[in-house]
Amino acid sequence: MTETVSTWEEKQKNYLAVSIVCFLIGTYFFMNVINGSYIIKQSDLQVYENLIISTSPKFKERKGKHGRKWIEFNCVNNQSTFEIASYDYSCVNNDEVINEIKEGDTISLSILKNEIGYFDTKGSCEIHSLIKNDKEYLNLDCRNKVDNNGGKRGFLILFAISILTAIVYSLSKKPKFFDEVNPEFLITIIVAILFFILVSLF
Repeated sequence: MTETVSTWEEKQKNYLAVSIVCFLIGTYFFMNVINGSYIIKQSDLQVYENLIISTSPKFKERKGKHGRKWIEFNCVNNQSTFEIASYDYSCVNNDEVINEIKEGDTISLSILKNEIGYFDTKGSCEIHSLIKNDKEYLNLDCRNKVDNNGGKRGFLILFAISILTAIVYSLSKKPKFFDEVNPEFLITIIVAILFFILVSLF
């Protein structure tokens, strides 16, 4: 059904709003990538040595809308539940950590200096280094690459949405083609294709 001019103009305003919001959020991701905000350097980490495992590492998974996977363990005389999660988990060899690190083993680990407050407190504490007998079980370079690439995909997809919605907004008259195919559907298809291309690239 053909829309009135006023209805199309109202929809154009929505496309403009989406374009602006996506551009702003995309710029935020872009600046984080440029500034290296997704990169963790060794100097960002606080090392804790001679910790003794009290509860062996276990694989955990939470399913559902906010599902995630991680590995957790505990140490003697420490209240924290240490977690290998997020981008570190993406790069870890689960079997190595679970099978090679046992109760009673002495380890060293590292957490972000700005998260020192989570160390030895009740709750979770995410780690970015785990060493036993001089063997490092976490790959910081891999973790940085995965996180930074996520930021790249984020700003590229958001900029793409911003450009596509801006193009729709710029159309003074609604194309007849849009009576047959919803522009939102077209944008979704294009963005989905772009997403899979970016995932295959990095």
